[in-house]
Amino acid sequence: MTVGIVGLGLIGGSLAMAFHRDESVTVLGCARTEATADFALLAGYIDGILTPVKLRDCELVLLASYPETCIDYLRAHADDFSKTGIVMDCGGTKKEICDIGFAMAKEHGFTFVGGHPMAGTQFSGLKYAKATLFDRAPMVIVPPVYDDIELLARIKRLLKPCGFGRFSVTTAEAHDEMIAFTSQLAHVVSNAYIKSPTAG
Repeated sequence: MTVGIVGLGLIGGSLAMAFHRDESVTVLGCARTEATADFALLAGYIDGILTPVKLRDCELVLLASYPETCIDYLRAHADDFSKTGIVMDCGGTKKEICDIGFAMAKEHGFTFVGGHPMAGTQFSGLKYAKATLFDRAPMVIVPPVYDDIELLARIKRLLKPCGFGRFSVTTAEAHDEMIAFTSQLAHVVSNAYIKSPTAG
């Protein structure tokens, strides 16, 4: 299996390292800067640089960058993705990218799925990536068709090297509402507390 990873920060780098635990997987990657991609290649996190031509060889493409970067990548490479592969984003919000991804997939003949690996650290960047980041972690899936059992089984098979503990399926709207209360609100509150002049 060949996996393409767009974005090689904490999440993308950890995905690359996790997939590398399976010797049958070839990992291709690209990053916003050539230096990051070159370092990932030199360090053995990826097996090669992901180019538009090589996208056709990927059974799975994971978009692990900022939402606007992932959307731009989708638009730029909609005709380059394998028609039999799966393209999945790994961002923290789903509504905008799923709306765009589902529409582009239908127009250009590939399969797009929203995804959110529920794991991370307080640090960002490739140097903090680790192969075990997703071990036993939850993975949220936002499929184009909620009850496509065959697609969901295929996604679980493709992601098996990452070691996710459980999968849940939801809509983009329900996901974003849940994350707003459980994650983003907590960040806002903690940020406000730290910046408060009365904080001890």
